[in-house]
Formats: sequence, structure tokens, C-alpha cells
Amino acid sequence: MEKTNTKAVATFIGTLLHGVTVAHMLHLSTKSYARHMALNDLYGELGDLVDTVAEEYQGCFGVIENYNTSFVYNNDPIKYVQGLYDFVEKNRKVMSSESHIQNNIDAICTLLATTLYKLKRFP
Repeated sequence: MEKTNTKAVATFIGTLLHGVTVAHMLHLSTKSYARHMALNDLYGELGDLVDTVAEEYQGCFGVIENYNTSFVYNNDPIKYVQGLYDFVEKNRKVMSSESHIQNNIDAICTLLATTLYKLKRFP
């Protein structure tokens, strides 16, 4: 197991955990039933997936510390979820190359991509 950048790891996990809260707020504030349901799926599933990745990482490398608490918020659901997807793809390597960790990050990307499909297809 290779050494990883703990600040980048904390930012990665923290950003995704914050994404759960933002998705929930967007879910509650939309006037579109389709968006309401798509965002419900996102906030309902994302937390467990991120928790799994964080616990796997900590099992391999130790406890993640020093979470950043300043995050970006965008009240446009498509822009927010697209930004989160782009963030994950750009930064996923900070979580190590362990295949089981990367497989669960793939599951996060799948959830984000299917949410984007629902948000774009069913406005």
C-alpha cells in the first residue's frame, strides 16, 4: 500500500460528504417532481458509498484527520452534480490505487452519472 496525501484525502471525502447535504437541500427546494426524486436517490445513497470508501481507506492507511469545512455550493442541481462528478474523476487517485477503494469510487461515479441523466432527461 502506497503513502497518500492525507490533506487531499480529507478534502476528497469531505467534499463528497458535503455533497450529501447539498443534494438533500436541492431535493427539498426543487419544484420539479423528477428532480425531487433524482436528488432523493443521490442523497439517500451517496452517504453510504462515501462512508464505505472512507472506512476502506482508513483500514488500509489510518484515520483521516483535518477535514476542510469550506465547500462550494451551487443551487443549480445539474451544475452541482456535474461539478461533483468532475471533482471525483479529477481527484480519485488521491484515495490510492487499491482496487477495492477504486471500485467503490466507481460506484459513486455511477450514482452521480445516473443522477445527471435523470436531472437532464426529466427536468
